[in-house]
Amino acid sequence: MKRLFVAFCLALASLSAARAESVLRSMITTDIRGLMPGNSPDDNTGLVLQQIYEGLVAWRSDGTVAPMLAKAIETSADGRTYTFTLREGVTFHNGAPLTSREVVWTWERFLDPKSGWPCRTNFDGTRKIGIVEVTALSPDQVVFRLAEPSGAFLSTMARTDCDGTGIAHPGSIGADGVWQKAIGTGPFKLAEWRRGQFVELTRNEAYATRSEPADGLTGAKSSKVDRVRLSIVPDPAAAKAAIQAGNLDLWPSADPKFAGELKSAGLVIVSAPVASLNAIVMQTNDPLLKDKRIREAIAASLDYPSMSDSLTDGYAKPSTSLVPLSSRYYGAVEQAGFSLDIARAKKLLTEAGYKGEPIKITTNSRFPVMNDVAVLAQAMAQQAGLNLTVEVVEFATQLSRYNKGDYQLMVWNYTPYLDPAFGLDRFIGDKAAQPDRVWGNRDAVDLLGKLMETAAPGARQPLFDALHKLFVDDAPMIVWSSGVNVSAVSPAVRGYVPWAGRKPRFWNVEVVR
Repeated sequence: MKRLFVAFCLALASLSAARAESVLRSMITTDIRGLMPGNSPDDNTGLVLQQIYEGLVAWRSDGTVAPMLAKAIETSADGRTYTFTLREGVTFHNGAPLTSREVVWTWERFLDPKSGWPCRTNFDGTRKIGIVEVTALSPDQVVFRLAEPSGAFLSTMARTDCDGTGIAHPGSIGADGVWQKAIGTGPFKLAEWRRGQFVELTRNEAYATRSEPADGLTGAKSSKVDRVRLSIVPDPAAAKAAIQAGNLDLWPSADPKFAGELKSAGLVIVSAPVASLNAIVMQTNDPLLKDKRIREAIAASLDYPSMSDSLTDGYAKPSTSLVPLSSRYYGAVEQAGFSLDIARAKKLLTEAGYKGEPIKITTNSRFPVMNDVAVLAQAMAQQAGLNLTVEVVEFATQLSRYNKGDYQLMVWNYTPYLDPAFGLDRFIGDKAAQPDRVWGNRDAVDLLGKLMETAAPGARQPLFDALHKLFVDDAPMIVWSSGVNVSAVSPAVRGYVPWAGRKPRFWNVEVVR
């Protein structure tokens, strides 16, 4: 009888423990594309990997760089050598300690042309920064030697489209050289990846957190839930139904048009400006659009407050600057940009000799809001006498044409970069050499070059200001707003905060049921 009683108590204890397990149920819209840090720039892969991997440095919310796995960073007098001292007590998910060996191994993997790492051109000299060698000075010190000094080196290491150049354990690679596991140092471990269905993360019980306040992708991180289940839900209507039914706790990037309905259903709606740009790009080499007056007329024909209000249900504030609203570099200069002026638009079109020639604005069928942008711009521009025709294509076709520069006007949304210099680098450049660049103005290219070599915020502000003024004068593209992130959250979730980086952070979040 005593044995039965003990067994009964143990069963109850086990059941109680199981019930006490906390699970955060969230979602991704497509399956992840792999487990190697920086191997895919898409948000779904990135939001998973940023919970698992950490780099030597990371971006704060304002785009400045802070140490992450590094305890200290020393730069040589000539700016060509960086020495990183690693933090003590950090371990990988397999229990192995973090040492310089794993850092060197990871970076050798990154820089090996055979690995096909997409971010390699940021560090191999193709785009100014050239890493000559990465060596272990001691078990806790790593040395990076550059071909030339670069003020952008640390910020480039922190780039979120490269997953912060996260450090991995060699055990992540199988005998065939293929990335089979995700063994990092982050607050969550990869538990299961059931392709086409879900990704599940578990708490890293041995996580060594930093002591500074949480900020961006650095600072204190605490995994307060036992598991994070990320179901693949590609359809916004299905996501809305799932969170309303209580099958999801968090919809990180909710469609703003559903926000009112979800709030009425008892969900918490939170939002934050994102370090991205919503734009309409113009092909400045086009026979019509090479005339700056026509580009200026298009910019003057749009009502930006109405666009941002109607297209984001009032969650995004209007902004026509190439510096996102969330940035520390968005100041008084950046507030002065394009504005609605139908009379000026008509005058410019008359001066340019425009006679109603059709101008095609290309969008896609995958993202409804991008189609809405094209239709709304068409209607607004008509008031100034502009003849815009909307062309809807598959997103893959649109992406290919964007990369080739094959368009007149095109609706295009840029990915978030907490350091806005990297956002500018996505569309400023020599159009002859890089057809995916939108703005080829020589002065803009030179200013961007100076900006990428300047690290001090005080010295960078005048460069951002000068670029913004030149952008408004040249009108190579239209920014109608910075990005915004709207999240729908169950009342059971505590501590979740949307932010300028858009991809959700699951650390410091708890679920109380």
